[in-house]
Amino acid sequence: MPAILLALVLAAPPAAAQDSGGATLGDRLQERLDAFRQGLQSRRGGVLGLMGYNMIPDGSANAIQLNRASASGGEQGDQTLTLSQFGFGFTVSESFPLWLEIYAGYARYDPRAVFGTGEAARASPLRWNNFATTIGVGYDIKLVENLWLRPIVNLAAGYAAGDATLFGQFINLRTDRDIALLTDRHINVAGIGGALMLAYYDYRPERDIDVELRYTQLQLQTVGDTPEGVQGRSTPQTLGLWARYRWPTGREMFGRPIRWVLDGSATGYLGDQREAIGFDWAVKVGGGIEFDTGRLEFGAAGINLQRVRLVARYLFADNNITGYSIGLGMSF
Repeated sequence: MPAILLALVLAAPPAAAQDSGGATLGDRLQERLDAFRQGLQSRRGGVLGLMGYNMIPDGSANAIQLNRASASGGEQGDQTLTLSQFGFGFTVSESFPLWLEIYAGYARYDPRAVFGTGEAARASPLRWNNFATTIGVGYDIKLVENLWLRPIVNLAAGYAAGDATLFGQFINLRTDRDIALLTDRHINVAGIGGALMLAYYDYRPERDIDVELRYTQLQLQTVGDTPEGVQGRSTPQTLGLWARYRWPTGREMFGRPIRWVLDGSATGYLGDQREAIGFDWAVKVGGGIEFDTGRLEFGAAGINLQRVRLVARYLFADNNITGYSIGLGMSF
């Protein structure tokens, strides 16, 4: 497809490049832009809703793939929606309890199928991609033994573009030729918000307990050279409870104890993102093992890997959504 698309663009003006159905390349891309606009304007969830899902930090971050066919009224097009996120957060030290976090997210989807309004959609191999990142700075306030209150300020940024746009930007980078028909189909997103977390940590030789209750809200809007027709705003919000329980297995690895791990999370999606993802709440439960690597001193620049955790999780949500995932966690 990329090679055919490039040949069409370079060989003739957009009006002359037609597919077998008689539609010009410009028409096909304009259809994608219209679908994109519908996702932002006719439904508040839309593309910015997906951005919100990927931007709000999740303590049990992982990747899921959803099939929206049963929930979308049988529209044509690819109903698959891929959502993923990874990241971490940590307190600098007990003497300087500054909390830092950074998360990155990715989504891939067909906007006409995912955000369609019930009308028949033309099948097309072009997909859209969301890239998002969020950073957070907070401070740990000790309430009582093992219990902390953690206010957090978050900044977020994202970029959404179709496969054709990314391909056009690649051509521009390699040939210094700007194909505006392709490269102007995108949006830039920026946001600010915050979170309030209540955290309980109780570590003992016989077991470790971690519990975090977190409310997060972001204010997102399109910025920069985003085309006027797809500009918009969104307010994603989540309330989540995450917990982990660890205890020794009685075995060792690298001279350190191996621990069993059980963890789970329950998240309610309260803002615009729940229309886009297709469910209002989700629960993840899982288990695995964890081992220390401190003696081996993996790392650089004074940052060394301390623990490695391998956990398998089962996800279920409303609208009969289920799934599985395997996560790899590391502590430094």
